[in-house]
Amino acid sequence: MNNTLALQTHINFEQLFQVLPGQIILFSPELIILAANDAYLQVTHTTREDIVGKPLLEAFPERTGTGMRRPEYSPDYTVKYAIEHKVACASPVIRYDIARPQGNGHRIEKRYWKLSSKPVLNEFGEVEYVIHEAHDVTEQQRTEQEAKSAQHHLKLMSAAAGAATWEYEVSSQKLVWSESYRDIYGNKHTPLEVSADTWDRLVHPDDYPTVRAHINDTIAQKKKTWTGEYRYQRADGTYVEIADHGYIIYNEQGSVIRMMGSLVDITKQKEQEKQLKESKQRFERVAMVTNDVVWDWNLKDDSIWWNEGFKTCFGYSEEEIEPTIDSWTTRVRPEDLDRVKASINAVINSNETKWQDEYRFRCADGTYKRILDQGYVIRDEDGNAVRLIGAMLDITEKRRVEQELATTMSRLQQVMESLPLMTWTATPDGALNYYNQRWYDLTGSTFEELQAWGWEKFIHPDDYERTKNKWLESVRTGKPFTDENRWKVGKDGTYRWFLARGVPTYNSEGEIALWVGSHTDIEDEKALREQVEESEKKFRFLIESIPQMVWSANPDGYIDYTNYRWYEYTKMDETSLGLNWMPAIHPDEAQALMDTWMHCVSTGENLDFEVRFKDMEANTYRWFLLRAEPMRNSEGQIIKWFGTATDLHDQKMLREQLQESEKQFRFLAESIPQMVWTTDEQGNHDYFNRRWVEYTGMSLEKSKGINWVEILHPDDQERTKERWRYSLQTGDYYEIEYRFKNGRDGSYRWFLGQAIPMRDDNGNIVKWFGTCTDIEDHKRAEEELVEKNLELQRTNQDLDSFVYTASHDLKLPIVNMAGIFEELTKHTEFKDPDAPRMIAMFNKSLKQLHSTIHELSEVVKIQKQKLKNLEQIDLNELTEDVKVSIQDVLKESGAEVTTDFSQVSSIPFTKSSLKSIFYNLLSNAIKYRSHDRTAKIHLSTSYKGEYIELKVQDNGLGIDINKHHNKLFQMFKRFHNHVNGSGLGLYIVNRLLTNNGGYINIDSKLNEGTTFFLYFAYEKE
Repeated sequence: MNNTLALQTHINFEQLFQVLPGQIILFSPELIILAANDAYLQVTHTTREDIVGKPLLEAFPERTGTGMRRPEYSPDYTVKYAIEHKVACASPVIRYDIARPQGNGHRIEKRYWKLSSKPVLNEFGEVEYVIHEAHDVTEQQRTEQEAKSAQHHLKLMSAAAGAATWEYEVSSQKLVWSESYRDIYGNKHTPLEVSADTWDRLVHPDDYPTVRAHINDTIAQKKKTWTGEYRYQRADGTYVEIADHGYIIYNEQGSVIRMMGSLVDITKQKEQEKQLKESKQRFERVAMVTNDVVWDWNLKDDSIWWNEGFKTCFGYSEEEIEPTIDSWTTRVRPEDLDRVKASINAVINSNETKWQDEYRFRCADGTYKRILDQGYVIRDEDGNAVRLIGAMLDITEKRRVEQELATTMSRLQQVMESLPLMTWTATPDGALNYYNQRWYDLTGSTFEELQAWGWEKFIHPDDYERTKNKWLESVRTGKPFTDENRWKVGKDGTYRWFLARGVPTYNSEGEIALWVGSHTDIEDEKALREQVEESEKKFRFLIESIPQMVWSANPDGYIDYTNYRWYEYTKMDETSLGLNWMPAIHPDEAQALMDTWMHCVSTGENLDFEVRFKDMEANTYRWFLLRAEPMRNSEGQIIKWFGTATDLHDQKMLREQLQESEKQFRFLAESIPQMVWTTDEQGNHDYFNRRWVEYTGMSLEKSKGINWVEILHPDDQERTKERWRYSLQTGDYYEIEYRFKNGRDGSYRWFLGQAIPMRDDNGNIVKWFGTCTDIEDHKRAEEELVEKNLELQRTNQDLDSFVYTASHDLKLPIVNMAGIFEELTKHTEFKDPDAPRMIAMFNKSLKQLHSTIHELSEVVKIQKQKLKNLEQIDLNELTEDVKVSIQDVLKESGAEVTTDFSQVSSIPFTKSSLKSIFYNLLSNAIKYRSHDRTAKIHLSTSYKGEYIELKVQDNGLGIDINKHHNKLFQMFKRFHNHVNGSGLGLYIVNRLLTNNGGYINIDSKLNEGTTFFLYFAYEKE
C-alpha cells in the first residue's frame, strides 16, 4: 500500500494529460477552457494562448453555413448537457470548420467531429470541471459520403442500363447481388449472397488472370474505380459477355474495406458489333469523303479498285488502268510522290484513321491536275490496317483562282499603302501653317483661306465645336490629337468623313516645335463600317433565327458565343461557355469530341463530328452534326472559329432504317425462288439476284443495262421490248410471259415477268422493281388442263344428254305402269293376306322412282344453269313462302323455325333457285330431326368479307363428318337409312351456290345437330 502511494506521488499528471492520444480539453462549469492537450491543439490548429482561459464559444464561435440548426449540433451542447444533468453526453457527427494558419492555402478547412463530455464531480456532488473529447471523423465521414454517393450512382446507372449491382464486404468475404443478377445468371432461384470465390469460379478461365490482375493493379495504385469486360458463366454452363464497373472504398490506413459495382450483359452488343463492323466501317468512311474519284486500296495484296470517276476525271480507258497500286504511284508527280507516300504510311503505321494530302496527278494527255485526296483506314480486330478507302477531288481550278486572287490582293495592298493623304503642320499654339496639295484639291480653296484658323469654315458645323475642343486640349496637354469629322468638298459642296491625326514634334529643349498631322479620307470606310454594323446586326438576327445551333470560339478553342438554340435545347446557361459544355455531351462521344476539337485547334483542320447532345431537363439525347471552320488573318493565323450544330437525329435514325431496309431487301431478294431485278428510271438494269446468275450463266456486270435481252427466245424478243417500252413510257404495271435460255444446256423455259415502279413525292418514277417467276411447269399443266377441260365438257354434255333422255324416256312407262297397276287393284280381288302390304310397297316404289327421275332432270337443269338476272330476294318473305309449302310437315313434326335477318335482310339471287335452297335445307332438317326433342331450326345472316353468310342451324341427328366428309355433296349419297330420300338435296344446294360464285361449309356433331354455312357472292357498293 505504501509503495503504491509512493509511486503515485511521482506521476506527473499534467504531462500524462498532454500526451493522451485523444483530443482532450477541460472546461469549468462556467464553460471556461481550463486546459487542452497537445493533440487537441494540433488538430484544431490553435495554441494554448489562443484558447485557454477563454469561454468556449469565444474560442470556438459557431460558424454560419455549417448546418448547425438544432442544439445538439452546437459545439457547446455536450458540455452544457454534462453540467446540467451531471452525466456523460455524446453528440452526433457535426460539421465545424477549422481556420488554417496563415500561408497554408485556403483559410477554412472543412471538418467533421464526434464530441463527448464527461463531468467530474467533487465530494459534494457538484460539477468541478468537464472532460471534453473532440474526435476528428472527417476522413471517415468523407469515405462514407463517397461510398453512399458511389452506391447511389451505381444503382442509378444499373437501373438505367438494366444491370445487376453487387457489393463485396472484405471482412466477411461475402458477395451480395441485386435481384436483377438472376436474369444474367439464368436461374431464378440462385442465392443472392455468396462467398467471394463464387465469382472467381464463374469468370471464364481465359479471362480471369487478366481481370484479377487489373483489379489488383487498381488497388495497388489506390484508385477508386475500375472497369473490365470478360465472360461470365451462366447456370446452364454457357458464357455471356459482361461489362463490369467497380468502385473501391478504402479505410484511413489505405486498406480495402468494401467494393461495389454493377454488371451489364453486353453479349448481344458484342455480337452485333462483330457482324456490322466491316460493312459499317466501309459505308461510313466512304460516305464521309468527297464523292469524286473513289478508290478502295487493299493493303494486304496492294490491289486497288477505282470507280468510274477515274476514267472520266483523268481520261484513261479501262485497259490503261492497272488493278494494283501502281495505277496511282506511277501517275503521282515524282516531286510529290515521296512526300505523299510518307504521309500515307505515317497514318497507316499509327493509330490514326484519317489521311489527307494534296499533290499533282498525271492525266492521260500528259497534263497534271492538282488533287485533294482524303482517305480512311480500316483496321482489323488487332488494330492492323487492312484497307484504305477514300476519294480524290480535282482542285486545279480552285488553286488557280486562289493564286490569281492572292496576286491581285498583293497589288491592291501596295496601291492602298501608297494612297496620298491630306497632310498639314501647325505651330505650337495650334495655328495651322501648312497644307499639302490634296487639301486644295478637296476644298477648292487657297492657303490664305486655310491658314491659321481658317479651316473653321470648311468643317461640318455639327463637328466644329467638338473638333476645336479636342484640338485645343491636345495643344494644351501635348497629347496626340485624333478625331473623325466631315469636310466640305469644294466642287459640289458635299461633305466627306476624314480621320484626323496630329502628333507634336519636340526641339532639343523638350518643347513642342511643330505639330504634324494628316487627314485620311474614311468616307467609304465610314459607310462600310455602318454597313458592317448593319451586317453584324443582321448576322446576329440571322444566327438567332436559323434552326441550327451557331457558335464561335477563340483561337485556343474556348467557346465565347452560342445562339439561343443551344440554351433552348440543352437547358444550360451561359456558364456552359468556354470548355464547360462537356456535361451536355453523351459519355460515349465526350472524350473523342474533346480530342478531335483540340486536334483541330492545334492543326487548323475543319471540325466535322457527329455527336449526341443532352437535354439536361428531359435527360434525353439527340444526334447533331458538329462543324467548324477557322477564320484566318492575312498572315494565315487563326483569329476565330465559327461553327454550327445541325440536328440530324431523324436523318440518322432514317439512315439506320434505310440500311436495315436495304439489308432486308437483299436478304429477301436472295431468299425467294424468283429472279429479282431492279432498273433505273430509264429501264437500265442495275441489279440481279443470284438466281438470275445461276440460271442464265451471265455475270452481274454483263447483265446490266439491256444486255439481258440476248437470252430471250427469238420469238419473244420484239414482243418483250415493246411491252417493256410501253411500261417505261406510261408507268403502267409490267407483266409478260417469255422464255429465257438456260446458260448450262441452252434449253428454254417459260417465265412470268412482273415489275412495278417506285415513285418520289412528286409522282416521278425513280426505280423499277421486278421479278421473273418460272412458270414452265404451270404452262405445261395449263395446256394439259385445257385439254382435260375440253374432254370433261364433252363427257358432261354426253352425260347430261343421257340423263335427260333417260329421264324423259322413263317418265311415260312409269306413268303407264302406275295407271295399269291402279286399274288392276281396282278390278282384281287379292286373297293373299299380304296383298295390301305388297300393293303399298309397289305404290311407294313407283313414287320414289318418279321422284328420282324428276330430280335427275332438275340436276341437269341446274348444271346448265347460270344465274343471270339477279334480284334482291327478301329473306323473311321467302322463308314464310317455303314454310307454307311444308306446313303439313311442320305441323306433323312440331318443328320450330326461327329467323334473324337483321344484319342482311335480302340476298341477290334468282327467286326460284333460292327457294329451292331453302326448301331442301328446311325439309332435310325436319326429315332428319331427333324424336327425343322438339326440332328447332334457326336461320340467320351476316357479312363475311366479300360474301353474305346464311347460317341454317338445327338440333337434329347430325352427320358423322369424319366418316362422310368426302361424299357430302355427291349425288345419291344418304347418311341415315331410316328416312326416305334420294340423296340429291345437298348436291342441288351446293351446285346452285357454286354455279354462281358461292360455296357451302358444314359443321355437325352426331346427336347434337348440324349447321350449314352458305356463302353468297355480292358486289360492295
